[in-house]
Amino acid sequence: MVYGKTSGFASPAQGYEEQTIDLNRLLVHNPPATYFLRLNSSEMAGFGLPFGSLLIVDRSQTPKFGSIALIRQEDQFLCRLMTETNGKPSFTNGKEIIYPTPNETEIIGTITASIQTYGNAH
Repeated sequence: MVYGKTSGFASPAQGYEEQTIDLNRLLVHNPPATYFLRLNSSEMAGFGLPFGSLLIVDRSQTPKFGSIALIRQEDQFLCRLMTETNGKPSFTNGKEIIYPTPNETEIIGTITASIQTYGNAH
């Protein structure tokens, strides 16, 4: 018997025993400008955001066409896809279109990620 020598290959998990997944590091790029909201409607389910999704919102990122934005429209907070309709910026949930106006629409930030939970995890 030989002591101190190993044969074969090291475990693929070797070196990862103490590492954990840090969701803040993965999902929050600007901590002072980021907050979490729970989506309380199913209007954005067609865009992969079902009722109850936890939204990560970054206020420092201005939404671009094709991104999901958090807007305030007539004192309601809404999650909408930013699009272009007839050459104008617009926001949609796939059924209705909102054209932003300076007095009625405030763009809060960009949804940078979402987390979905299942069952009674809310």
